[in-house]
Amino acid sequence: MISLSTADSALKNVYLEVIANQLNNDVDPFYAKISQITQDITGNEIKKLISVGINGGIGAGTEVGSLPTPKENNYLSLTSKLKNLYGTLEISDKALRASRDEAGAFLNLLNAEVENLIESSKFNLRRMLYGDGTGYLTQTSDGEVGSNVYGVADAGSLAIGMRVDGYLDGEVASFFKEQIITDIDYNASTITVQSTLPEENELDTILDLYITGSKDKEFIGLKGVCDTTNIKTLYGINRSDSAIMNPTTQTITTMTVPAMVKVIDDLSLASNANTDFIACGFTFRRNLQKLLRENSINLDVLNLEGGFKTISFNGIPVLATKFINDYQAYFIDSSVWHLHQLCDWTWLTNNKGEVIKQREGYPTHTATLVKYCDLICDRPNTISRVSWYGNSTSSSTGS
Repeated sequence: MISLSTADSALKNVYLEVIANQLNNDVDPFYAKISQITQDITGNEIKKLISVGINGGIGAGTEVGSLPTPKENNYLSLTSKLKNLYGTLEISDKALRASRDEAGAFLNLLNAEVENLIESSKFNLRRMLYGDGTGYLTQTSDGEVGSNVYGVADAGSLAIGMRVDGYLDGEVASFFKEQIITDIDYNASTITVQSTLPEENELDTILDLYITGSKDKEFIGLKGVCDTTNIKTLYGINRSDSAIMNPTTQTITTMTVPAMVKVIDDLSLASNANTDFIACGFTFRRNLQKLLRENSINLDVLNLEGGFKTISFNGIPVLATKFINDYQAYFIDSSVWHLHQLCDWTWLTNNKGEVIKQREGYPTHTATLVKYCDLICDRPNTISRVSWYGNSTSSSTGS
């Protein structure tokens, strides 16, 4: 007979390795290129020394002449607190009891729950990777009194089943707290949630949507590292005090092959960057593909780690994702990105070492996956964010 003990053992001894492997390697091509390390962690913080420039004690001389005089290296001390990443699965007591006498049914139940946990965690990691660390998703654009359908500025970062809070003037709106998104119309940019808009709220009430409980608690992703307007201090360093903490940004109106190559060349010249990844929005990629065809340049398809496929430019993988503004691209040196982790993915356990626990007051059993980590870009000056608008003057509201 299947028991909670059986399920507990399966999650710890069978599923955990599979889950960790998928969440480390199969999330996203850029994420897969980022080194995951356990160095530079002190308590619940990351403290990392980054050298600035090179040692001055180098040069050539005569056989009996004086040696080069060394210069003390310059360092920046990056500091950041470890972030707490969680993923919880839930199995009802009824479902568990219904399958306890049949191993196949129980296995199917557990497989389904674990698979959903993996896919949900992948989506959330991708969103954070290209986000700004605030947990911000989008804004509602309108709502009709008595209706639970809301317009949103951009539905790209949303998914059915996501639990969100709506903030109004910096506080969670009482009628839009812990709302589950039950439907999304990506073409119409509308979402359906459980809560209806009360009459006392104006029809054009604007809410800022965040992942429930995650506001300002996520790791800073690509958008945040490049946001020098709102994030003036990064990893404890005032950006105005060090050039290496500032990426370059530029806007182009005509996309040409020389213009794209120049971005790579400028990064190599100014910051010694080895650009090995380009992440962009869908419109940017489509126009880059068009540019390559018009110039009779082969559209090479690269096979990346994790089973991903993508086109390349100048031998560099080009990944399009809905988490980046349609008209933008980031030119990246992945070698300066590190995911510092206290430990790999593991299960939270109680004082008895149990993974599966009854949710107090509810006929359900839960298990929670956890990872304590933070994403650090050692040298933001190796990034260039390129905005291309062509003949268009508007863009989506993504990263």
